[in-house]
Amino acid sequence: MFFLNLSMAEFLTLLGGLSAVVTALYLLDRAKRKKLVSTLQFWTAATHSEEEQSRRRVREPWSLALQLLALLFLLLAAAQLEWGTRERLGRDHVLILDTSSWMSARVGSPPAPLMAEAKQKAEAWLRSLPERDRVMLVAASGLITPLTAFTPDRGEMLARIRGSQAGYTALSLPNALSFAAQAQTWSGRRPGDIVYIGAGRTSSDQSSGAGSPGSQAGLPANLRVIPLNSLASGQFSGEDCGIRRMGVRRAEQAPDEWEVSVSVRNFGSRPRETSLVLEWAGLRFSPRLVRLAPGEEKSIPYAFSTQAGGTLNASLEPGDELTSDDHASVALPKLASLRIAVYSARPDVWRPLMEANRQVSAQFHTPAEYTPNPAADLVVIDGFAPSRRPTEPSLWVKPPADGSPVRVTGKGRKLTVSRWLSESALGAGLHAKAVDVEDAETFELQPGDATVASSAQGPAVVAREANQNTPRLAVIGFDPLAGQLRFALTTPLLFANLTRWLAPEDFRTFEFIAGTVGSVTVPLDSSEDPAFIRVTDDRGFTVPYTVRNQHVEFYVERPGIVSVASFGRKRVYSLTLPDVAQFVWKAPQRVAEGIPPRVAVSASSVDLWQWLALAAAVCLLLEWHLFGRRKRVLRRAAASEPGPRPAAANRPEVVAK
Repeated sequence: MFFLNLSMAEFLTLLGGLSAVVTALYLLDRAKRKKLVSTLQFWTAATHSEEEQSRRRVREPWSLALQLLALLFLLLAAAQLEWGTRERLGRDHVLILDTSSWMSARVGSPPAPLMAEAKQKAEAWLRSLPERDRVMLVAASGLITPLTAFTPDRGEMLARIRGSQAGYTALSLPNALSFAAQAQTWSGRRPGDIVYIGAGRTSSDQSSGAGSPGSQAGLPANLRVIPLNSLASGQFSGEDCGIRRMGVRRAEQAPDEWEVSVSVRNFGSRPRETSLVLEWAGLRFSPRLVRLAPGEEKSIPYAFSTQAGGTLNASLEPGDELTSDDHASVALPKLASLRIAVYSARPDVWRPLMEANRQVSAQFHTPAEYTPNPAADLVVIDGFAPSRRPTEPSLWVKPPADGSPVRVTGKGRKLTVSRWLSESALGAGLHAKAVDVEDAETFELQPGDATVASSAQGPAVVAREANQNTPRLAVIGFDPLAGQLRFALTTPLLFANLTRWLAPEDFRTFEFIAGTVGSVTVPLDSSEDPAFIRVTDDRGFTVPYTVRNQHVEFYVERPGIVSVASFGRKRVYSLTLPDVAQFVWKAPQRVAEGIPPRVAVSASSVDLWQWLALAAAVCLLLEWHLFGRRKRVLRRAAASEPGPRPAAANRPEVVAK
């Protein structure tokens, strides 16, 4: 007989303390009651004698005995008294089921994933345990996920095992073993085995150091490894050659051309020769023969031109056992130019500036042809003020004072522009110390307006954010295409910055990457401000990330699409490739292996807490029936006793004990 929840010292301490409190309450039971007497002449001494006597003995000893007995039963139930011996009490095991990317490797004939055999081994080991043993199921990959608590329910365990699937991250075996050992420490029962079933492939950076799989000193003493037959028989070679990354971006010199880079790595121990094939919109590119030494990684470049959208696929032929990294794909959008509607009386002056950028498609109209909602992404209004403002972002050049969207404070001035907003994207590259302009306007700022260029007389170029009524707009208070300004470097830079700010999505640099699931590190350009970085998934939800040393870091457990966007650049990660571990872990000889023989336990410990709780309830009910009800009956009988009573004036009322 033994306790599960308390030690003997703890039990005796609690029992003694609570029993003392209950006994003290019975000894100090001096409940006041009213007595009616005819005179107080002889009452004082009698009261003192009764009080002294009540202090020396318990009035209801059998009531106290029943209370103490009920307390004893309740404490025994709380301590979870067991009938039997601890040796026959069930143990707590932890089953570590490998769900890393290697478990999707297909072996045998017909080919079947390693995960299927691992599930069979787990079920066979589970059937070998005694019924009272409890098991915790842990899915181990890049993250350690407990699928159950310690439970003797074999039905729940089998359902969880059969529902487990191979993931996309590499196995972190040290973390899994550490978690299992801690779980057994806090379980409250005798620790059983920590069982590992899997391919035994971990990341290379976990192959050394204390507590790692390669360190025997860091392994739990109760570790048991159940090897897979495919590994022992040699059916699984462990040789893999896969795609690690595929990056696609628009060429800087040719906007309709895509630059592709595919990284291929040999994870095996033998040299490999494979063919890399790219396919776009049904067009199959010529295969590239790739020769790789063991552990070698190569990057193969491609380039192709298209303006249509679609999916770019890359594949390795022939495939191998781990098929999940033999294919990669990214979805590319349709290349669309920025549509600009230019309303000007001098289209010949604007045409060279518009045609200098191949990403711009400009349509020229006269001011009389103005419409507030043209089929364009950006509207340029040159030298006039329409009665209705455009519904799209707009760039105004020297508008009349009575129709300007930004209030004009000065007109017809000769200005020297000496200050530029160079710390922002609106003034990027504008470092001219002084630019003289003729017949210029200055403006009055409103809250939220940005001054792109200013002089001593006031702001000359203003950018205004969108609000509920109007979209974004920018106003230039002078003619940048007149006089010597037409040939200055400041003019195209100013126009490029303003159009990029007015229509950022059309000028944003896009990069599409097919990468591996798990930890992702994104290097940022020096021009990208970490404060304006946004990391979102394909549903628009924010993905937790950190910025460290101009690098964005985040973690993805399962395949998905993640966008990393800044002001002028957007990277779209299609994280569908598995994170393949390279290190082969082999258990030391001292570690137990295989499924142990089934243990038949005929006698076992028996839980008694239910019966003890019932006995406590019976004691309390009996005490209430014998003593609590009796007191009430006596009080009723005393209250109903007949007899003459003295008059109120001669009947002193005394509160006695």
